[in-house]
Amino acid sequence: MNKIKLTVLRIITSVSAIGLALALFIGMVVLDKVDVEAPDKLIVNQVDVAMLTPPPPPPPLTQTSQAASDSTALNVMGLGGPVKVQYGIKNTMQIPKFEDIKLPKLELDKLEIVSHFSSSVPMLKVEHLDRVPKVVSQRYVRPPKSVRKYGQKRIETSVELIIDQTGKPYVKKIIDPVFPEMVETIRTWVQHAKFEVPKKEGKAVQAVYLYGINFNYG
Repeated sequence: MNKIKLTVLRIITSVSAIGLALALFIGMVVLDKVDVEAPDKLIVNQVDVAMLTPPPPPPPLTQTSQAASDSTALNVMGLGGPVKVQYGIKNTMQIPKFEDIKLPKLELDKLEIVSHFSSSVPMLKVEHLDRVPKVVSQRYVRPPKSVRKYGQKRIETSVELIIDQTGKPYVKKIIDPVFPEMVETIRTWVQHAKFEVPKKEGKAVQAVYLYGINFNYG
């Protein structure tokens, strides 16, 4: 009895498998025959891209020259008074006459002569030195003829000197030349003179010396 049931079950299973396979085959044949309908129209959205045109270049720079009638002129009149401005067509400047200019008077007794002298060595007055430097060499300088006509046999001048650490003197300021013509004579004497080396505590320094130069002739 059990064998009969088992046989029937197998038959049913086989028939079901055959039926399922047949159904799948029929479905594939049907699907293969069905045509896929293509769409009637293909709509494409078109986008128009427009290039922007660059702006036009700026106009060239041009310099406008003013007409001669628009030009102004500055006329300066006078030296001591206020400046007067006049507007005109021509550019002119008035120059004062030479006879209107007064030359300054030069006081020779206050003449200061600056020599080309500079040094890092200390500078002291002669009263602060170990001893006052003396003249060791000099050259006789004869006063000019314009001075000798006054009849003086002795001219006592005064000059402020700078004596460097080697004993070389330089004119700092001519205090009293007595006569204006003696300024060049004093400078010539200083140029050829030689002093003792100024010293402070045994070391060479430079000194400021108010010195009297006496010129004798006869």
